[in-house]
Amino acid sequence: MARETAQRFPFIKYEEMIVDNCSMQLVKNPSQFDVLVAPNLYGTIIANISAGITGGVGMTPGASIGQDYALFSQGMSHTGLGLTGKNQANPTAILVSSVMMLRYLGLPRFADQISSAINSVL
Repeated sequence: MARETAQRFPFIKYEEMIVDNCSMQLVKNPSQFDVLVAPNLYGTIIANISAGITGGVGMTPGASIGQDYALFSQGMSHTGLGLTGKNQANPTAILVSSVMMLRYLGLPRFADQISSAINSVL
């Protein structure tokens, strides 16, 4: 489906890469990527690497967008379970995911307000 979609938008650069090479490239030069699209397992591998190079699991937003549904959450699932009740978890990932959700829903003004607040705090 990605190939077919890419053909409809030839002005957007489209490249396929096996997950091993993508992982190496992501660590070596992350700024070469704007958007990564991957199936669930490969997405998890990429998300774990992304968390490591961006400041940890509390900084990594996530989204799973399908044809009929969209889910926005922190990018790393099943992490930080040992932080429960310790007041140590970083909420940035879920806040940034909320910004992505608001943009997806067509509410950019609210997304901009939250994004601005996050940037001010950071």
